[in-house]
Amino acid sequence: MARNGFRILDSDMHVFEPHDLYLRYMDSKWGDRIPRGQPRKKHGQIKFALGNGKPLRPSGTQVLAATSPKQDTAESSPGEAEVAYRYEKPFRRNYDAISQLDAMDEEGLDAAVLFRTFPLHCDDSLEAGYANDLCRAWNNWISDFCQENPNRLKPSALITLHDVDLAVDEARRAVQELRAVGLSLVPEPCNGRHIHDHYYDPLWREAERLGVALCFHPAASPNQDQVVHRFKGHSNEAVLINAFRNPIELMLAVGSFCAGGVLERFPNLRVAFLEGNCSWLPWALYRLDERWELRKAYTNEPLSRRPSDYFLRQCFISVDVEEDLVADVIKRIGDDNVVISTDYPHADSHWPHAVNHFMAVKGVSDAARRKILWDNCARLYGVI
Repeated sequence: MARNGFRILDSDMHVFEPHDLYLRYMDSKWGDRIPRGQPRKKHGQIKFALGNGKPLRPSGTQVLAATSPKQDTAESSPGEAEVAYRYEKPFRRNYDAISQLDAMDEEGLDAAVLFRTFPLHCDDSLEAGYANDLCRAWNNWISDFCQENPNRLKPSALITLHDVDLAVDEARRAVQELRAVGLSLVPEPCNGRHIHDHYYDPLWREAERLGVALCFHPAASPNQDQVVHRFKGHSNEAVLINAFRNPIELMLAVGSFCAGGVLERFPNLRVAFLEGNCSWLPWALYRLDERWELRKAYTNEPLSRRPSDYFLRQCFISVDVEEDLVADVIKRIGDDNVVISTDYPHADSHWPHAVNHFMAVKGVSDAARRKILWDNCARLYGVI
């Protein structure tokens, strides 16, 4: 397609799940525990509930009920109503694969890796088999979704960290049978285990063997240890939680992988940190390097490189399209580790003018734009 002379690969384009996804794709043995929703009547994500009507996990406006003066129960996520007019065409097709391709055409995207909107497995209270089956159902659905045009639509697969053996099996199935190009994980600890815990080494080893990208993408309102839970129920939580959740969780994930020993143990992994800005990265790497220099004699798992060296060798971070501080990021760490996302079809997406926003950012050379819009994304996901 080549917009303005640039090929474009969206590293993190989202989908809106249909209301009956799990009823159609989840193992029937779960009965009334199979999530289901009501058919979509307006733009926005589906609220999923169990057979008895209880939400599987509260989302969006549901979790703001205590502090928000705006009680719009029909709006699933804050801001959806304000942008609904832009999504009239995909809404009429219920956000199916054809509408996804049409949206890509309108934005000028050649290809996109597709991610979940509201993952249901992010709950420490779920038994491992149930959490894994939620992921399997979603993975089967997104694989079928991408069959509309496999050259342009690339699936990422949901992987839960409740049980590492189940995670390894599902990662292998997703890549080898469903042709997933990425494994989508949340960076938060799962039942007290951090992502650099050796317990998860079999999963990182299998991802390395499969040559598939690990993609850390925080989730909204998980029933897991998330740093912004401290703001729940307090004044202006809608702003505070949304501002800090993704960047801080991704900072901690960068620390786990670059300073916690994972990338020392697995030097061929490719790892992405998505939808949390990139402007903080130079500082975070500086801080990790500084602390490592001061305290490397105290590490129980020695590192042979600086934390920043691991990042530059193996990791990628996404830039928001209007994030003009990316020019400083490129100045400080280079342009080989930055990828881009339109965040379609979410309330804070600039679709169908997301790419135009990025092209208007000052201080970024055409050579750097070419890498960010295609080359780096293609290298991350192994897409030609």
